[in-house]
Amino acid sequence: MKLPNRLIPAVAAVLLAAGCATSNPPASSGSSDSADISFSFWGTNSEAASLKAIAAAFEKANPGTKVTTNWIQSDYEQKLQTSIAAGTQSTVMEISNTSLAGFAPSFAEQQVDPGKFVQPNISESLKYDGKYYAMPFTAKPKVMAINVDAFKAAGLPLPSATTPLTLDEYQEIAAKLSHGEGKSRVYGASNLWFKGWLTAAGGGFYNADATACTFGDAQGLKTAQYVVDMQKNRSAPTSLDVQGQDQAQWFAAGRLGTFSDFGPWTIADFAKISKPDWTLVPVPGKGFPMEVGGLAISKTASGKQLETAKKFVEFASANPDAQSQLIQGNTALGVPIIAESTGTLEKVLPAERNLAAFTTAMKTGLVSPSVPREAQISGDADKGITSYTPLGSGKDDVAKILPGLNDKCTAALKQ
Repeated sequence: MKLPNRLIPAVAAVLLAAGCATSNPPASSGSSDSADISFSFWGTNSEAASLKAIAAAFEKANPGTKVTTNWIQSDYEQKLQTSIAAGTQSTVMEISNTSLAGFAPSFAEQQVDPGKFVQPNISESLKYDGKYYAMPFTAKPKVMAINVDAFKAAGLPLPSATTPLTLDEYQEIAAKLSHGEGKSRVYGASNLWFKGWLTAAGGGFYNADATACTFGDAQGLKTAQYVVDMQKNRSAPTSLDVQGQDQAQWFAAGRLGTFSDFGPWTIADFAKISKPDWTLVPVPGKGFPMEVGGLAISKTASGKQLETAKKFVEFASANPDAQSQLIQGNTALGVPIIAESTGTLEKVLPAERNLAAFTTAMKTGLVSPSVPREAQISGDADKGITSYTPLGSGKDDVAKILPGLNDKCTAALKQ
């Protein structure tokens, strides 16, 4: 989601902030004489259902306390910024670790116990300048779906359910799974997400302390060429090949041997697929970046309202009843982050689908650093990568383009 251009008129700000709520607009979080709070979040229908269910569970556990939910269905970060500028923000606000840095000055510092979660990266991801500005409540690691029928037809053994393939092994397997021509061609791999494969290869878009962009360094160039080579060998479709098309539908049609961009939200789509047979395995190498969802408290909250907000974010983060609400039917907002609830997601589909791969991925997941103005900075870099190189719709050599874009990206970080 893009960060906003702030609207000056206060009236327009209020309208934008409340425009997509499914319940009453939140009261200003500056009112401290009431224990009632408001809660803003984004998401699909099913994701919103999870968050509303958590709010309802909290109200049930705390009789007499009201949580007014504010579902913002589009342009979440823009509307969040606008509401903060107008002083109409909710008491509690959902925030991703990737966007935390840009909002931290508007959030209250929180006390977080890392020992409550299944691995340290979960809580560390919601730190900025050494302080916690959000409480984690869900993890969103990615795994890889494999077409079991395609592996059997090619005479290939299935990858391990727990140990990742190396990138070289995956490249070889994808080539062996690929065959056919035109619209009936079967690709061994889905379209390869450069940022994800860069992490899988041991690199990153930014360095660890977010002081420099690194997608154009030696590892970045090697990974970019890996992706381009997979496309040239027709083991993976290009961005143009898949433009405007749903790759989950390609998988269902038997056109993909593997699908590597599989998040918890993808489960509902794949739950409908019985043919071809499929299961989940780890993403090759070090895996893709893991997103962590957090709950921030408005810096203006005080009194009874602040006390309730603290209880609410703690409840959503560490209460098994709340964590189980992350799963609605066969749809998952994310993976529960406490040990008592991690098995909830695994029970959504039969054991042979191996949803346990998500828990494995969460326990080893890598988290990218949070960067102020991240949407703008990475968006500008992505635009250049997409326009000029075969990683998108361009034709220029990645070795000639990426270093220059990398330098511009680093300069933007330092502004």
